[in-house]
Amino acid sequence: MRCVIYLRVSTREQAEGGFSIPAQREACLKLIKEKDWSLVDEYADRGESARSTARPQLQEMLSRVTQKDVDAVIVHKIDRLARNMEDHVAIKAVLTRSGAQLVSVVENIEDSASGRFVEGIHALMAEFYSANLSSEVKKGLLQKAKSGGMVTRAPVGYKNVRDTIEGKSIARVILDEDMAPLVKECFELYSSGNYSLAEIQRLMAKKGLKNNFSKKRPYPEFCKSSIASLLQNKFYMGVVTYRNVEYPGLHEALVEPSLFNRVQQTLRSRDQAGERKRKHPHYLKGSIYCAECGSRLSYLIAKGTYAYFYCLGQKRHNGYSQKYLDAIEVEKKVEKLYKDIQLPPATVKKLKKQLEEDIVISRRHQSYKERD
Repeated sequence: MRCVIYLRVSTREQAEGGFSIPAQREACLKLIKEKDWSLVDEYADRGESARSTARPQLQEMLSRVTQKDVDAVIVHKIDRLARNMEDHVAIKAVLTRSGAQLVSVVENIEDSASGRFVEGIHALMAEFYSANLSSEVKKGLLQKAKSGGMVTRAPVGYKNVRDTIEGKSIARVILDEDMAPLVKECFELYSSGNYSLAEIQRLMAKKGLKNNFSKKRPYPEFCKSSIASLLQNKFYMGVVTYRNVEYPGLHEALVEPSLFNRVQQTLRSRDQAGERKRKHPHYLKGSIYCAECGSRLSYLIAKGTYAYFYCLGQKRHNGYSQKYLDAIEVEKKVEKLYKDIQLPPATVKKLKKQLEEDIVISRRHQSYKERD
């Protein structure tokens, strides 16, 4: 009997620590020796989940089996091969078509009707174990989030630590003394409206703001999109989010809700207007476009005196030749346009009523604060 061994561990930590794989191999080799079979190859997936068949070594083994030079595939347990019934049936079909049998060291699988029945039971048990484990893990994470605990790695500005209390290991999140001030500075700078995301990214790179340590990415620097994600993370104002539901966190908040909300407002306004901070600011930048090609009009001050708007399409050589427009004339035209815009009376009445209600509510909240 020509046979191959298939070995697997689920996590990279197990793989790097060498757990399970040697024990599986030893048990398989012992069975081969007892049956006096011939080992022709060995395949091992380290740190790969059995919930998917997209495992490199598994696919290589199945490809080898289809060449019909293998009589048996040996595994320590059926759950090493698959964790759900659908994948188990698909893998077993490949083996059957190629004339190879599946042999488990732990489970006694006979090539008979009763043996196939027992094999199916073991495959279903593996699927149940996997699904139940996933359910229990999700349940535990949900309970942890509800109690204010962090369910993933803490973001930059915080550190994951473990304390031993009465013999129990307790995980918690604390402020990172080096990175926390820089994270808070990101919020303060952007809320001022005087800095773009790119400028904050460059400034923080010089000051040493880097992501939390991980084995895959040891302290990578922040890019512009990472700064944007950081500024939208509610964890910094003391909120834990799990499965799109927010819970009060046990960790210390790094920014006040008022500061966080100002940053969100600035992000939204710049996103809607398409505005970006330039050397020469103007309130119309990002809001007006070229009538010929549709490109955005940018703003410049020539020789420190003459202010103009110009079409960015010209810079891209798109074939259009829109002239430079005097900034004062553009402002006048925009003002005239705004004067000519009239809202329907019904809309004005509705907006007026809504504003009055908002003012009453705002004053009521203010009076409550003054009493407190």
